Amino acid sequence: MGKAVMAALAWWACLAAQAAPLRLPADKGPVAQGGSVTATAQGALIRYQGWLLAIDGAVPEERPDLALTSAGVREAPQLRIGATQRRLPLWSAFELVKGSTRLRITALPGPDEVPALLLDFGDADYRIVIPATPIERQAYPLLAQRFPGADLALLLQDGRRVMLPLGNVRAQVFGEEQAVPYRFAKVRKR
Repeated sequence: MGKAVMAALAWWACLAAQAAPLRLPADKGPVAQGGSVTATAQGALIRYQGWLLAIDGAVPEERPDLALTSAGVREAPQLRIGATQRRLPLWSAFELVKGSTRLRITALPGPDEVPALLLDFGDADYRIVIPATPIERQAYPLLAQRFPGADLALLLQDGRRVMLPLGNVRAQVFGEEQAVPYRFAKVRKR
């Protein structure tokens, strides 16, 4: 085989390996429907159909499936599963499957061009956007335009995370007073 054919095969194999989702072991017990987000200082804990995600240093009582760290001014967001750590450069995506629930994590430009994380749970069931830096209150309505289809924004406000449901003109910010879980149900997109 020629060098060009070998290079094309190697390139295709790399793309195929990147496209294949990482499979995590499913829970043995029943899987709760819906999910919740609990703000914890600058981080948050996200639960959805058997998944447990620790965002920006949040520490759960049990071992999380994965830990995500938001981007810095010159740093890409990071994903950690057990001992494996991976950077998520702008416009990259990483897909995981646990049981029958899929999770796709994408690094997209945030309102300030620092990468934001977009979490897609299930088959377009629920989408959460996590900007890395604070956003002015008057810019909150622009989040739904910048991240179409996102159901919830997990914002940094006054040094802590708060939840802002998107798609509602009169959306209320949750988590400003205390770390109360924001509960959500599966939302099928059409």
